[in-house]
Amino acid sequence: MKAWRVVSLGRRMLSKLALCMMGFIAMLKMGSTVAMAVSMIISILVYALAFGLKFAVGFVILLLLHECGHLVASKVVGLPVSRPIFIPFLGAVIRIKKLPVNAKMEANVAIGGPAMGTLSALLCLAFYLWTDSLLMLVLSYTACLLNLFNLIPCDPLDGGRIAVAVTHRLWWLGSLIIGILFLQTYSFFLFIFFLFSLYRTWKNVDVEENYSYYQLTMKQRLAVGWWYFGLVIVLGITTLYIGAIFHGT
Repeated sequence: MKAWRVVSLGRRMLSKLALCMMGFIAMLKMGSTVAMAVSMIISILVYALAFGLKFAVGFVILLLLHECGHLVASKVVGLPVSRPIFIPFLGAVIRIKKLPVNAKMEANVAIGGPAMGTLSALLCLAFYLWTDSLLMLVLSYTACLLNLFNLIPCDPLDGGRIAVAVTHRLWWLGSLIIGILFLQTYSFFLFIFFLFSLYRTWKNVDVEENYSYYQLTMKQRLAVGWWYFGLVIVLGITTLYIGAIFHGT
């Protein structure tokens, strides 16, 4: 009986993933602005069913701000990108229309999202301290966790694209973290992330085949590292601070 339940669960997860991918492909065929708006509305409706309308709206706005960080960063370095497409329970994605020149440029675009996400978390926390709104506190905590997760140094997360500009050895740490999170949650998507991250880490696919792309100066690596670890520290401290507030209430 248990074996049949596992098979049934696997089939349901695969069917949901297939529907998600078909919807994603369909939205890519729309105009970029229309696709973004439609995907945002769908995401709000889905999250509202699970967590309530107010949190759903706030959460999608947090995702939008994160993606806007990528958009701003891509404009700064001169890379054209698509409007973000929102996928319920997977976040949002943007498509880079032109390949970066090197890993530093790619890392700069990747840093934009967590940087804006960190700012949004701090703004939500400031609103909580000003208004004593529990919703703002929850959104700030959510933004911290969301961006900390996204900074895990493994593909396909932003952290993987940032960390490789410092050293590709950080991918090992990212694979370990994702593996531990999977063992704690048994999330299907974390398992996929873990397999993909482990493959990239073990093979060093891009680093070996595109050595010149990842050949950066020490100054460039230090600049990326400063941003990366700075964001991790700020988000980590903010998360602990908010956690202390929750325990104190």
